[in-house]
Amino acid sequence: MKRGVWLLVAAGAAVGCGDEPEVNSREVLENATYLTLDGGEITLAAGATIGPDNVRYELLLTADGDLDFDSDIDAVAVLAADHGRERFLTLHAVLRDGDEMRDVSARLIGDRIEVHRAEVLSGMIRLNVRIRRPGDPVTVRPSVDRTPYFALTNRGLTSVTVIDVADGEDARADGAEAGAGNGTTAAAPALRTHEWVLESFDSGDWSANVRALREPVTLRFRAQPRDAADVTGDLAGFAGCNRIFGSFRVHEAEALRFYGVTAMRRLCRDREADFEQRFLEALRSVRAFRVEGDGMTLALNGGAIRFRAGRPLVPDAPGSAPDPPGASSM
Repeated sequence: MKRGVWLLVAAGAAVGCGDEPEVNSREVLENATYLTLDGGEITLAAGATIGPDNVRYELLLTADGDLDFDSDIDAVAVLAADHGRERFLTLHAVLRDGDEMRDVSARLIGDRIEVHRAEVLSGMIRLNVRIRRPGDPVTVRPSVDRTPYFALTNRGLTSVTVIDVADGEDARADGAEAGAGNGTTAAAPALRTHEWVLESFDSGDWSANVRALREPVTLRFRAQPRDAADVTGDLAGFAGCNRIFGSFRVHEAEALRFYGVTAMRRLCRDREADFEQRFLEALRSVRAFRVEGDGMTLALNGGAIRFRAGRPLVPDAPGSAPDPPGASSM
């Protein structure tokens, strides 16, 4: 992750014991120092500045919220970098630490798109953006609305997918719902019908006490089938302390690989942190899976992770749209 840039926050009115200092975060962010995508820094004055190569930087939007779950109010900033023919928009995560704040991660959102709103919801960042239709020339104003989500993870600002479950009591899948069978055409759809709840975790040289976890560990899949033998998609879930995100691929029957699996930045108790680290490492080493009835097994070298089908997923649930054109893959 790129190094952070510290921002001095002017103290507000006097506060009582246990109260947070009152500050005008927008004013602070208008005069802050930010990371640039090429590893440099720029400092705004009244919300704008001219940087190297005559690039004009401007602060467009800000939002407040807790990004790292430490109960401090952090901030999100959206900046525009106008290069003349190109206008890049970047998203910045600005963490608060006492009376100071620091820009800890910068991510490209897109080129010559519109961002109309930024929000921090349960630690995740939601943007309302507008992009052009495929094939539209750059002279055409963006007209397609998108709602991408981002999270501050151990890899910096990361594009994530929100996968919702249905309301109501847990619904256990029967064989037909779970898609019992050995081929991708049967097993792959079963991945995305229900939330999967962890029942046991044995990595070969270590076994988890699942009952000791404060909250259930879960996985949710959203698939994007290419054909019957090749299915890719998004992964979301909860690993005992943090929300986790990533992507997956099912290829040729039961072969399964996870990619880019990462967790949000909530500080965890030692036992939870140890479990979460082991769980993420195990997911990254999974090579196959099997769905039988209402159970799913993920196979890894010398061990296995077993789940049961829990609540059904909401069909076509709204979530993270694809990154706008020009977005980076940080």
